[in-house]
Amino acid sequence: MKNRIYLKEYAYVSLIFILLICVSCNSKKSKLKSMEGVWELSEFYHLANDDTLRVDTTKVQHKFYLDGRVIWNTDPAKDGSEWHGYGTYTYKNDTITEILTSMSKTMKSTVNKYIIPIERGNKWYKQVNTYKKNDTIYKNIEVYKKLN
Repeated sequence: MKNRIYLKEYAYVSLIFILLICVSCNSKKSKLKSMEGVWELSEFYHLANDDTLRVDTTKVQHKFYLDGRVIWNTDPAKDGSEWHGYGTYTYKNDTITEILTSMSKTMKSTVNKYIIPIERGNKWYKQVNTYKKNDTIYKNIEVYKKLN
């Protein structure tokens, strides 16, 4: 009889423990459903046909995601050109879709929608922008850390 009571108590404690783990896991997943916050570029790689052309860990760039809006800026390039943009974003299935409605002159083109696959952690994400130019496939790989 005494063993049955201990067995029931053990079962209840085990059930509570499992529920706490599930709640903890779900809260971590829900945090990853949002990109909201301030992100700072920590690493930048420029590749051509999978060969690294340039690695830059000094580039200053920030992205701000809030209430479905995105704004990003970076220091001017060596040639003085400026790069920044503003618009809306969605984040779903490890993909950020940014639709820029305002941007610097250097960004102006017929393309204003950017579909960016990302890898994501709790305090970081990596985006890979792939484009083709003159039979060469280029990739810009940007790694961001969350500031808030």
